Amino acid sequence: MIKQLLLLTILISSIAYARESNTDMTPLDQAYVEATKNNKESVFYNEFLNSTIFIPTINAPEDDKHSRAGDDDTISPIIIESDGEKYLMLFDSKERLASWAQREVGFAALPGHAIVEMMGPDFHWALNVGTEYTKTFVPDEIEWLKGNLKNIEEQSVSSGTQVLIGAPAKIPNGLIESLTKNLSSRNNEVKSAYLGQVYYVQDGEKPHLALVIETEIKDKSIIEAISQDLAVSTKGFLGEDEYIDILVNDGNGTALEITKAVKPFYVRKSSWLKKVLTRQ
Repeated sequence: MIKQLLLLTILISSIAYARESNTDMTPLDQAYVEATKNNKESVFYNEFLNSTIFIPTINAPEDDKHSRAGDDDTISPIIIESDGEKYLMLFDSKERLASWAQREVGFAALPGHAIVEMMGPDFHWALNVGTEYTKTFVPDEIEWLKGNLKNIEEQSVSSGTQVLIGAPAKIPNGLIESLTKNLSSRNNEVKSAYLGQVYYVQDGEKPHLALVIETEIKDKSIIEAISQDLAVSTKGFLGEDEYIDILVNDGNGTALEITKAVKPFYVRKSSWLKKVLTRQ
């Protein structure tokens, strides 16, 4: 968990900067346009929560690794003051951060939902300043996002409940792609992942999806952070009355049976294979 936030306030007259000349849109840009033109705010918020966001910091990182809310790190974000308001600066790429900073600056890379979890509404947030897709988050909006994340809850099942396991009858469009992107870009501790269907035979239940991950990580806080990250990546793909179990294969029980019933949709490439593919 990030223990402390050391704040640096830089007084400036405006947070507006020269627009970037690169017209290539990022997935977050596309979601922002979709939200502003077609009133699909949920599309933007879900993309933000799932995106890797770069926060400029006072202290430079030791290496180019991504962090997560459960890491035992301390970051010192740069806070900008403009017109009496303080802003936490956020960017969806290192290139955009560098273009805004105009100098060497450290950064922390976190999933959007981790920023929502760890940061309070004490500041406004300014996303992608210096582009035509600049977005400002106000304190009430940040509080709403925090409340939205709390809707992700653990499901409990009574001991002795009969469980039926198999392949999913239907997989929502885009779900596999979202999970694969998440695993390959941020959670490389996961060796493989399976998507099955589970039915707990009890009143009020119906078949639902179950995601099983295989990892050598034993640290409970890291596993919880990975599970939360994956849970957020499913938002927007499930109906209001639908949910997904996220399980770690510990060699027994429901998780093990799912790995026997379905093939993995994701298998992590080994480091040597990545090098071979890069050379080709």
